Amino acid sequence: MISVLFCSRAKDNPASDLKQLLDSAVATTTPEERARLEFLIKFDDDDDQRPSDASLAQYPFAVRTFAWARGEGRHYLHHAQEYLFAQRHPRSRFCLMTADDFCFFRNNWVSEILDIKDEFCIIGHNRPPIESYAGVYEKEEEVRKWVVAFGEWSPVVSARLIEVCQNFGWQSNVDSWLMGLSVVLYDLYQVVIWKRLPPFYERRGGYGLGDTPTYNNMELTCKQGPLNPYWFELLRRQARNIYLNMEYGTDFHKKAWTAGPRRLLEKVRAQPLRRLPVRVCRRLLRGVRAMLLA
Repeated sequence: MISVLFCSRAKDNPASDLKQLLDSAVATTTPEERARLEFLIKFDDDDDQRPSDASLAQYPFAVRTFAWARGEGRHYLHHAQEYLFAQRHPRSRFCLMTADDFCFFRNNWVSEILDIKDEFCIIGHNRPPIESYAGVYEKEEEVRKWVVAFGEWSPVVSARLIEVCQNFGWQSNVDSWLMGLSVVLYDLYQVVIWKRLPPFYERRGGYGLGDTPTYNNMELTCKQGPLNPYWFELLRRQARNIYLNMEYGTDFHKKAWTAGPRRLLEKVRAQPLRRLPVRVCRRLLRGVRAMLLA
């Protein structure tokens, strides 16, 4: 399945057009695809102009709604997305983070995404020049380049990637986080998990809140941030988790066939080779003692 996650606000927001978004999803999907598609939407509880549950129930795919206080502005958005992610259908393999001023215009996009078998991937309209930022991605002038290198798009992300990273970054823009994650993953491990898919949506409304005031010095936008360099260290930790899961598998009982030999080699190299005979003898003695005491 594909889970479409976003926040929507109709009140005092002329750019909002949730009906257009949902209607376009109907127009560009088949009945079989609609059974594999769900929308999870967070509303503000003071938004008295949001659509009724009855009107949303008429759509031929699942539309699940959640409502609570408006929150604290821009830097709060990714917390809502993390909550929606935790509520998605258990069989959901991909998440599309979008907004209520987008719409779909091309058929077959659901099937094309679900045909991708990769556990870890980011899907976008273009393939950014990730390699060009290796070794320099923390420099201010380079940050300002790579943060917008993906263009204006809503990212499609494999659910497994989000599970392994355990969150959507530390700033409201998921696409900024994913771009940074891609750059760091290549810089450290020469791995690119980017997939290109021809455009199937477009934005017809506004372009967000801009650089609104925030207490969050981890915020990253096209114009500034992150002010706290620890952001990059956390990103490197996430990249390491992704790489290890790609190498050794995400299921405990399904290790990569190279895991055993690689672990043995690591143990051998952990101490000088001249000590290897003594270490082997001690291991054998421990085994014999365990057998005798059993």
